[in-house]
Amino acid sequence: MLTKTQLYIIIGGGIFILVCMMAVWFLFFRPASTNVTPSTTLFGTSVNNTTTATNNTSDNTAANGTLPAAQSSTQKIFEITQGPIAGATLIQTLHPTTTLARYINQDDGHVYDMPLDVAGAVPRVVSDVTIPGASRALWLEAGNAAILQYIDTDGTTVKSVYLGLPTATSSAQIGATRIQFLPDNIIDIAASPDGKSVAYLLKTSNGSDGYTARSDGTGAKKLFSLPLAQVLIQWPATKTILVSTKSDFNSEGMLFAVNSTSGSVAPVLYGQDLTAIADPSFTNIIYQAVSQTTNDKSTYIHQVKTGGEAPLPFNPFPEQCIFSTATSTGMYCAAPLSYEAPGFLDLWHQGAASAADAIYSFNLQNDSAALVAAPGSGNQGGTASDILEMALSPDDHYLSFTTKGSRELWGVRLTQ
Repeated sequence: MLTKTQLYIIIGGGIFILVCMMAVWFLFFRPASTNVTPSTTLFGTSVNNTTTATNNTSDNTAANGTLPAAQSSTQKIFEITQGPIAGATLIQTLHPTTTLARYINQDDGHVYDMPLDVAGAVPRVVSDVTIPGASRALWLEAGNAAILQYIDTDGTTVKSVYLGLPTATSSAQIGATRIQFLPDNIIDIAASPDGKSVAYLLKTSNGSDGYTARSDGTGAKKLFSLPLAQVLIQWPATKTILVSTKSDFNSEGMLFAVNSTSGSVAPVLYGQDLTAIADPSFTNIIYQAVSQTTNDKSTYIHQVKTGGEAPLPFNPFPEQCIFSTATSTGMYCAAPLSYEAPGFLDLWHQGAASAADAIYSFNLQNDSAALVAAPGSGNQGGTASDILEMALSPDDHYLSFTTKGSRELWGVRLTQ
């Protein structure tokens, strides 16, 4: 039988050995600690500030780690992310060959890549530079850069910031994002067809001035002036910039063509409540206006060289159309499934009206149209959606659309 002294010696020795083992484990076998640098926040920053933000987070997956519905759905229409998003584009990678949905969260401005039709895929963080409340994203440089617009902390100033996104890397470390501010209170901004330049409008006491610049806003030069303040800008063709008055059911609208080199301005179309877009060759203009005879809004295709016109077999808002990236004759449009009164577009812009849309294809060469998808209809998938924006993959295999209001991002398989 052990004495109390012997028992104390045995217990003390055991404790000493246990402490030594814990010390050895702590020094040599414990996991290395992870230092996470908070993401860079941009809000209320002064204009024309150029910085490079290095994103040091190692989290390259979705915040909740769950598998998005887009990866498990085999239906034609599938969810990519619940949103809300500021904007999205579709890009393709060659190593491996994959189509990616690149989107920007509206809440924080973080940029993500989601591979489409890749089992088990989750979003990868591209940039975690924080820009709360972005209202619009303009994609540049084949999706490798974007300009975000948001309201500054004063509640009135419109800020526009260029984000040069880092290239993909196999490392868990996120690369640096290049940041460049453009002038405050840009009325509207558009990207050139190659995404390497921008055109934007600034308000003046006499109307508005139009500028062109590199995609990051540097090298800006004044190109033209107009005695109009309520105008929008597009850059559909290399040599042609379009400027149009904002649509208003009770007002006559005008569309102007601006030479992107000389700045010469020429009127192209006019009509009540006019809205219009042009194809990349500036051969055809798709426009909608109120008919002087029926007082209804109709959509037409206008041939620039001949002046010939013909009504489309369906009635989309031109701003809800996008031209094919794979062919020179293709176009995709979202259009309401039901008849809408002529003043509907004004209410739609104000957020006071909504309509479920279907997506149609249209061939500019033979004027043929076909129904592509009707979200929430039959067994196609998705939910009934008021479509705000669309994007096409470079090979036209996928189309993405953002829903108005909730700003969810959905995908459509154009080829199964």
